[in-house]
Amino acid sequence: MIRWWAESYEETLKTLKSNLNGLKEEEVENRLREFGFNEILEKGERGVIKAFLRQFFDPLVYILILSVFILYYLNQMLEVWIVVLVILANAFIGFIQEWRAEKAIYALKSLMIVKARVKRAGKARELDSKLLVPGDIIYIEAGMKVPADARLISSRNLKVDESLLTGESEVVRKNPMPVSENAILPERACIVHAGTNVVEGNGVAVVFATGKSTELGKISKMVTVEEKIETPLIKRIRVLSKQLSAGVIAVSALNFILGYLRGYDLSFTFLASVSLAVAVIPESLPALITISLAFGVKEMARRKAVIRKLQAVETLGSVTVICTDKTGTLTQNRMSVIGIHTPVSSYLIDERGVVKDGFEIDPKKEKDLKEIIHAGFVCNKSQVIDKDGNLEFIGDPTENAILEIAYRTGITPHYELIDEIPFDSERKYMAVAVKIEGRTVIYIKGSPEVVAEMTGKKPLSAEICASQGVRVIAFAKKVVDKFHGFKLDNIEFLGFECLTDPLRHDSRESVEKCKEAGIRVVMVTGDHPATALYIARELGIGNEVVTGWDMEKSNLKDLIERYNVFARVSPEQKLEIVRAFQEANEVVAVTGDGVNDSPALKRADIGVAMGGGSDVAKESADMVILDDSFSTIVSAVEQGRNVFRKIQRITSWTLPTNGGEGLIVLIAFLIAIQIPALPVHILWINTVTALLLGTMLVFEPLEEGLLKLKPTGGELVNRRIAVRIAYVSLLIVVIAYLAYFMGDAKRALAVNAIVLCEAWYLLTPHLDRSFMETKFKNRAIPAGIILVIILQIAVTGTFLREFLRLESLSAGEWFAVLILSSIVFIAVETEKLLFKMKKKKL
Repeated sequence: MIRWWAESYEETLKTLKSNLNGLKEEEVENRLREFGFNEILEKGERGVIKAFLRQFFDPLVYILILSVFILYYLNQMLEVWIVVLVILANAFIGFIQEWRAEKAIYALKSLMIVKARVKRAGKARELDSKLLVPGDIIYIEAGMKVPADARLISSRNLKVDESLLTGESEVVRKNPMPVSENAILPERACIVHAGTNVVEGNGVAVVFATGKSTELGKISKMVTVEEKIETPLIKRIRVLSKQLSAGVIAVSALNFILGYLRGYDLSFTFLASVSLAVAVIPESLPALITISLAFGVKEMARRKAVIRKLQAVETLGSVTVICTDKTGTLTQNRMSVIGIHTPVSSYLIDERGVVKDGFEIDPKKEKDLKEIIHAGFVCNKSQVIDKDGNLEFIGDPTENAILEIAYRTGITPHYELIDEIPFDSERKYMAVAVKIEGRTVIYIKGSPEVVAEMTGKKPLSAEICASQGVRVIAFAKKVVDKFHGFKLDNIEFLGFECLTDPLRHDSRESVEKCKEAGIRVVMVTGDHPATALYIARELGIGNEVVTGWDMEKSNLKDLIERYNVFARVSPEQKLEIVRAFQEANEVVAVTGDGVNDSPALKRADIGVAMGGGSDVAKESADMVILDDSFSTIVSAVEQGRNVFRKIQRITSWTLPTNGGEGLIVLIAFLIAIQIPALPVHILWINTVTALLLGTMLVFEPLEEGLLKLKPTGGELVNRRIAVRIAYVSLLIVVIAYLAYFMGDAKRALAVNAIVLCEAWYLLTPHLDRSFMETKFKNRAIPAGIILVIILQIAVTGTFLREFLRLESLSAGEWFAVLILSSIVFIAVETEKLLFKMKKKKL
């Protein structure tokens, strides 16, 4: 691999077999054939039908498809259409997600569709950037997008916004001087990259990489190749689906064998076995899970988090590591003056204004402060626009901040510009000569090193600020009687301003909440190590930093165990960090806003893009944060945990009801008696309870204290839930048989007993919290129970019972069934009480 940034431009031209006059047309044609067009190629289109059909290859879908055939055989057409709609809805959602990666590639491709000014055979011309080849000489100027990766030949005050690739908002000053061969992308000052924006100045460069060979093209390849791993919810459902599939087949087969051995009519035995399968298959479970996720999506949207993939809602609750970038997520993504230091005094800048010795002061009364702000005001190329009373600063972020502090303090003097020396990356200073307040003054703004050399002074505090990752800009002046040119001797040191990208007001609290929630926060940034470490220490993320260069020389598995701060990392390295955490069985969330973040966003268990970020990042992510705030991610984690707990409750309520119904049929065949509930009854029970009872669990409110619990790892059905499913299923069977025999084999008693058992069970759905703790916080539950009781009374007490082959019941029988079925409620509440007592003893 050639390190173009470490070579002189003369060596680069020689290696590329080019020259300052540019390539000849015949050579361009040869290179187009060799390297192809300067564009990002997409993957070959895949068939729409095949992509849609792939969504049906899932164990849970197999169960649903099987239930469709069974229901069709039983002529239950309403249920058939309900299940079909659930299957198609899930398939459609999966199909949409599969094409998201393609959208990311299209977004990347659009970044390279620009016009380019190129010199060929000694003549300058403008052409489509896709026709560029390695060796072309291109012109770069302010306002344009760089068309290819190129090595600078010459530049004049050239500044490029590389946030697209690095994620850092600070513009990069470019110059043709070669740098160390070990320099990482943000440090390659002599290289300009495809897709980045030229903010200021101009230059000439020679193209060395086009299309998929550019940094942008490499990221495109990673986005295309990188596989999205299964979410924790999908893994859990897949395991549960396999277990249910095996159970349904085994129990139905056992039931058929028992019926055959007992001498039952074969057609009836088959029908009963089929009804048992229908009873055991939780047809409503996928729909209820989907609805719960949809409600989670709606709630997160209210909290400014837009979910692009349903399963991402639950995944948030399982997150154990958040790999966050710095700029714009933990910080405000803007430079701000936080301190001004003069030879006389030191001033802090905060929300109140200017503070000296702990007290707010009037800046206009402090001569030393006023003079340094004068210098920053006149020695500045940024512009200010008044939009309906709101000031908008346009220009370099650092100069914007210096200009903003002048307007905040009201120190904006009128002046007449005489002459100026613009900032240059080699000089590292800017100077202006102005007439101001009756004086002729030369003001100088530049790096502390240069200004120190001019004035012979460099306070130790400037070095301390720089070591903390805070940017330092120094100022000086020279008062003259008459301007005769920039004679920079006898310069007076005015002081320096400290600038940083300030923390978001809620970042520190959000990081603390993550720690309480058992989530590790890891900063992964392309920024300077000192800056990253300073912010990490302020937030309590970590006290040590490791760089991208260190990663290449060390074992990454060891590094992720020891460090929480990674700086100067490339897109490839960010992806490696995510993979390493996943290989360590962590559930990883990744935040990002630049094109450079796209591969990691796609690979992560949950990719979180910033609303103000690039389209490529958004297309690669599972969730988009509209306010770019880390606290919104923490809020979304809480909602994700709530959704998981809700799905657990739905599962623990649904499976006992289905299991109980299946056992009723199986036991009847086992002991050779009439079935207390016919296939038509089971189908009725499943439909009614799913719609009027199970759906009510979707409306469960947000639990308190979720962020103080550990991440929601484990299965949907853990050991405790499995025990509850088992004993509730058995209770439903026992109660149904007791009711059946109590009323001289009245199936209406058994059917209503099952429905009422499910209604009582719905009153206590939480795993740990008792009925007295939750009562009726979910107002939908009592409403659903009342509706299902009214419906059952209507069906059993009117002519409708003939359609379901049910008997009429007396008021006494209704009361007996109601009391008998309450055993389920009492048993579950007792179990919770015993569990709490045992937990207290431990």
